[in-house]
Amino acid sequence: MEIEPNYTFVPLVQKNYLGINDKAIQQHLAKWGIKGNFVIQNFSFNEPFQQYHKYHLAEAFFKDATVSKVLLTKQGNGWIKQGIIATTVEIKPVPCSVLNMSFFNKLKDFENGVIHKSGTICKRYDMEIDGFLISDNLRGMLLDEDCPQYNLYFKDEKEEFIFRIFQLLILGGVLCQYEDVLDPYLEVTKSIYKDLIRVQKDKDSDLSISTLVLEIIAKDNRGQAYFPYDPFHTQNVGFLLVDSVTREITTFLHQFGEYCISE
Repeated sequence: MEIEPNYTFVPLVQKNYLGINDKAIQQHLAKWGIKGNFVIQNFSFNEPFQQYHKYHLAEAFFKDATVSKVLLTKQGNGWIKQGIIATTVEIKPVPCSVLNMSFFNKLKDFENGVIHKSGTICKRYDMEIDGFLISDNLRGMLLDEDCPQYNLYFKDEKEEFIFRIFQLLILGGVLCQYEDVLDPYLEVTKSIYKDLIRVQKDKDSDLSISTLVLEIIAKDNRGQAYFPYDPFHTQNVGFLLVDSVTREITTFLHQFGEYCISE
């Protein structure tokens, strides 16, 4: 029986993500109520990583004392270091296989009823679902099961990491000003996705994504979820991205709200 690796984690200096930190991207994030509501942190680990170690690695990460001292989580309207060592860690693999933006071509085909020929998003009657105002077919596709566009993407496609980012941007924060056209959503989705994943070539020059993505719900000793807080809300999501090549872990945590201030 193979002995599971004994991982050691080291916090890294915050990376400068060229896409996410781009001025135009930041302006979009502010407009949609996303800016200030997510935090990205970087760590390295010491042992070789294999895919079958993913659950062990994620659990060890959230139960590590060094990680707990620096991990930012939301309390009130700010990001703080709460120093929580997880008692339970729920882990769900997230598919991450999309290599180019043609994945979203179905949205651009005006015959599918998401956008008009002009590029503007098709409006519809207003309704509220899960606290979100649904006033166009793009948001209807995401949340309204009775919307003709709801099944435009299959369930496994909607689970893809790039689609999860896309949905996060469209639904936005409390102070979200929605777009009338599709392109800004796609542009920002592409920038964030490219910043967070690693694409590699194999010996046949075929491209593949080497980043492993896990969705996490970490809970303290009272059974209270803190990464993310209130995980029942659609927009409260926490991801762990594992790069086996560089032996690095990236945390991505988004909490729905008006605006968060880092300590």
